[in-house]
Amino acid sequence: MAQNVIINEVTYQNVPEVDIPKSGGGTAKFYDTSGANIASGDIRNNKKGFGANGEVTGNMTEKSAASYNPSTTDQEIAASQYLAGKQTIKAVTTENLLAQYIAKNIVVKVGCAADDDCIASVTGTLSQAVVSQDGTTKVLSIS
Repeated sequence: MAQNVIINEVTYQNVPEVDIPKSGGGTAKFYDTSGANIASGDIRNNKKGFGANGEVTGNMTEKSAASYNPSTTDQEIAASQYLAGKQTIKAVTTENLLAQYIAKNIVVKVGCAADDDCIASVTGTLSQAVVSQDGTTKVLSIS
């Protein structure tokens, strides 16, 4: 935030930073941080920043690399965590859901948030044996 700065009784308008020469060479930069509202939980673990009250060392929890498998329950990454590694959300597949093992014309839906909002579906092709009896004759038919 730019401020008006007085140096040697001279006022400078809208100064965003002040650079002061250092005795060993180079410059020291000074910024107005009076309006900063940074907290240690806002900064990655062991990183530093500057707020209205000076230096702030971060303590934000890091979530290392992880994979998340499809589940019947929600999986969450807690708030205020820095994702420090590759996060993988596994794809929902139907590779182990084979049509030949599902009764004919039965539809199995996978990864549904709602009835019509599914990631995939498999329609069964398994023929079913039907036994019927009329009088003394038993008939077995496969359809």
